[in-house]
Amino acid sequence: MLLLATILCVVATAAGLKHVVVVGGGWAGYSAADALSASPDVRVTLLEASPRAAGGLAAGWRTPQGRPIEAGIHGFWREYANTFRVIDSLGLDRDAVLTPYTPSVLASKSGRVAVAPVLATSGTARPSLTPPLTVEALLQQVSELLPAPLDTALLAEFAPSSPLTFTDRASAIGLLACWADFAQEDPAAWARYDQLSAEALFKEYGGVTDTLYEELVEPLLHVLPMAPGYDISAGAALSCFHVFALQSRGAFDVRWCRGAISEKIFAPWQRRLEERGNVELRGGARVSSIEQCSGGGLEVGVLDAVQPILADAVILAVGGTSAARLAAQSPVLRAAPPAKDFALLRGITCVAARLYLRPSGEATTGLRGGAHSATLLPAEVAKAMEDSPVLVVGPGVGGIPALAETGFCVYDLQRMQDELSAGDVAVLEVDFYRADAIADMKDDQAVAALALQAAAAALGVSPALLSPSLLVDVAVVRARNAVSHFSPGSAAFSPDVRLADGLYACGDWVDRTGHASWSTEKAVVTGRQAAGRLGKELGLRSVDAAV
Repeated sequence: MLLLATILCVVATAAGLKHVVVVGGGWAGYSAADALSASPDVRVTLLEASPRAAGGLAAGWRTPQGRPIEAGIHGFWREYANTFRVIDSLGLDRDAVLTPYTPSVLASKSGRVAVAPVLATSGTARPSLTPPLTVEALLQQVSELLPAPLDTALLAEFAPSSPLTFTDRASAIGLLACWADFAQEDPAAWARYDQLSAEALFKEYGGVTDTLYEELVEPLLHVLPMAPGYDISAGAALSCFHVFALQSRGAFDVRWCRGAISEKIFAPWQRRLEERGNVELRGGARVSSIEQCSGGGLEVGVLDAVQPILADAVILAVGGTSAARLAAQSPVLRAAPPAKDFALLRGITCVAARLYLRPSGEATTGLRGGAHSATLLPAEVAKAMEDSPVLVVGPGVGGIPALAETGFCVYDLQRMQDELSAGDVAVLEVDFYRADAIADMKDDQAVAALALQAAAAALGVSPALLSPSLLVDVAVVRARNAVSHFSPGSAAFSPDVRLADGLYACGDWVDRTGHASWSTEKAVVTGRQAAGRLGKELGLRSVDAAV
């Protein structure tokens, strides 16, 4: 067997075209494969563990009844320049793929907090400062001087029942010095803030009141970096808010996909890659190890494969915890200096529950904020979501034990996705973050019942309106430790895109002190950066790695 492997290594090395294996078929993996395959002197093999192949965590499929399912709903923020460029390069019409920019309703354990407006497209005129001066006019003028989300704390349309006072809202100004001091692409700034928790940053350094923290900051922390403030690095929180809010006025504005991302974006992306003729995509290919080839190059072991795949280089486009598992089984990867801390990387467990509900009456029409204005949800539920099809919820809602440290989002998908808007059933999605206890629930129907209970509590409606008896179809996706966890001190474990000769990595956990991006956008950027660096190492002629 050793002799056979040696012969194969020599043959592969002499074959002419360079061969790169990309491990992981999500945004990072497709971006790396796309950038590399633009060069005709390389062939790319993309390996995705899921048999559904395209999309990784963003992938989708259908129930036996033919209804669409996804592994959670993913937003597209205004500053996702490189992600939007992917959509444009595929010849897709952004407006046909994505909803308009959508407001979000924020809720805490106290109930509805506010509607976060679409700031960059707001046509609201600046209030006059001529006497008598109103509080609203003063807030508007002060907000013009502040970056978001500080301006959101001042400009959002707060619910009358919200416990937030003018003093609470104005306490956000105390964070201005921290925003000014933190530079997203400065390692020294990360060193100053990464050991500190986000909770300490906001409360102790920024002077944010407890009420503003619980009502506004905490819900955002639980659905953006997806963990409580004590377990999120201050550097990560500042970086996250910088990307989703600080880069420009309106950076917090978000669009959503009008259908399954796998169908709307990854399917045409896959067609383009395959049409180039130098890309092979394999679903159901779980990588077990990476070994140094005795004749030069690398061997990539795949579970249940007869023989390893031989490559000149490998790009890891998987999450941090998956990279750690692979490093433990791969001496050549484990020997790379940046990989020595991979075992310290942590992940966040997410659970996505898609709930198809029998209509309880006529459709409610004239609703605001979505791509579509009607829903078959119960009328009282529709009324509670009339300002937006998206509800962002902090932890501790409804006194439900499983939600003590779990935030979640509620989506009325009939108002967001074209196919579902024309359907004859209501569709509610509840995505839970830091949801280990929920993921441990074996029964999908029990998870669905909890999701309906959580949604009712967050919306302030009777649980009877969202009874499990309305369910006609259920899909639950459990993604254990699958989302990067940016805990205090974790930036020190984030590697550069180059791990060692022939070994590269990309994803939202990679190069945290580098390009100012986050989540999907960070995955796209680091995928292209890894391809660019690797292209130079292999002497490839025309890798398309611009960011």
